Amino acid sequence: MKTKILYLFLFTSVVFNSCTKKLDVENTTNPSIENIYSDPESVYGVASSMFYGWYIRTQTHSWSPQMAMMTMADQGTSSWLNSGMRDLSSEPRPELDNSESYAYSYIFEHYWEQNYSILNTANDVLKVIDDGMEIGTIGSDGTGEDTKMVKAFSYFIQGLSLGNLGLTYDQAFVITDETIDPASEQTKPYNEVVDAAISSLQKCISISENGNFIIPNDWINGKEYTNSELVQLAYSYMARFKVYSARNMSETNATDWSTVLSYAEKGITSNFEVYMDNVNWKQWVFHYTYERDDWVRVDARIIHLMDNNYPWRLTNGSDPGVATSADARLTSDFTHDNTCPFKPERGYYHYSFYTYTRIPYTFSNPDFFPEFYTNELELIKAEAYARMNDIGQATAILNASSRSTRGNLPSLSASSTQDQIIDAILYERDIELFVAGFGGSFFDMRRTDRLQKGTIMNFPIPSKELNVLGVDVYSFGGEGNADGVNTSDGGWFPAK
Repeated sequence: MKTKILYLFLFTSVVFNSCTKKLDVENTTNPSIENIYSDPESVYGVASSMFYGWYIRTQTHSWSPQMAMMTMADQGTSSWLNSGMRDLSSEPRPELDNSESYAYSYIFEHYWEQNYSILNTANDVLKVIDDGMEIGTIGSDGTGEDTKMVKAFSYFIQGLSLGNLGLTYDQAFVITDETIDPASEQTKPYNEVVDAAISSLQKCISISENGNFIIPNDWINGKEYTNSELVQLAYSYMARFKVYSARNMSETNATDWSTVLSYAEKGITSNFEVYMDNVNWKQWVFHYTYERDDWVRVDARIIHLMDNNYPWRLTNGSDPGVATSADARLTSDFTHDNTCPFKPERGYYHYSFYTYTRIPYTFSNPDFFPEFYTNELELIKAEAYARMNDIGQATAILNASSRSTRGNLPSLSASSTQDQIIDAILYERDIELFVAGFGGSFFDMRRTDRLQKGTIMNFPIPSKELNVLGVDVYSFGGEGNADGVNTSDGGWFPAK
């Protein structure tokens, strides 16, 4: 597939976000843009805003697939129409309407566009550095003191943007600072897009390991990061992307778990959190979901995991009462409500009487918000050992993890089977990683064949892009299209 549409999009992005010498076009919108990439201080300023752009415009924006992913994964539940939450989690699961007239097309159009906008910015910064620009005070060796930091950080953002695209869409364009002619590029399948993301993060690591810098605390709001800590972040996302990119159980089994383990072992040693000041940094997805307990509730699937006597779905709108569990997190992270505000005519299966109350952050209470828990890495390590059949190591990690430290659950037996250990890991992921990062519950359900039959497993390229290109529009979803590749043919229901 040729990238005519991508080229047109990048042109628009250039006008508003960057400058490129390759476009011989007079800029009548804002002439100062033409000079941004010729000024080292301006390039530094652009680099300083890249994580903000990535995080706010893709990770936390309600115009993204994330809210619908929560409900498609049966982690959260809602009967409200916002951001496709109800539509894409309707039962039986519908085929995605990939048309420009679809009311919720913006959730995957905007996400596509914003990831490429941010990617383009990172690419532009890298190009001017590759052309010889030095940033910061020039030392006796002729290099700028901030050049390595800006270059490493740009590769970090390049990797995160490509990773988002590879996890979310069935195919995407891999455009980097090394791409000579974007208009001649063709789409690549998701696994190759994720491979490209990992390659970008490896470049970030290589530069950072040979540097000595501190990323200011307003680049990733609330904390400074050393070059060594940036290395840890890059390895963490490499592990996450490698695990999350599998589309089904077959691909999960084929994952190179030894490589995943090697990444995870070099990852973060403290939680990666971003400070939401509620001025410029706001967590919109959380605000429109679990913060507002009348918008999104915790799916009965989650409560049933902790209390097997609790119904796994509600069928008549009545409150089953308060659940009980040996897991302390049932009361520390979740709160029972006697009423449910959802519309019964939209399906009682949306009903829930539990809210998610672990996170202290709200729009009236600025606080740090989790993007990547260290516990996620521990669970990745445990899963890697389990899938490589090292049950002893996997059990030891699990018994020292959130299972005991937060859940107060008894230790798993050394004689546990591989299936028992993996079930325990997936249980922990369901409970612990509720809002940390983009789409985690959806990707976990996808890679283990647990998405309800007919659920889309990734989004197609938006029709808005395809129509400009002159390529046939395609889509996924619906039980009649359940192929286990782009539309789920699995499910999690314990009974029919």
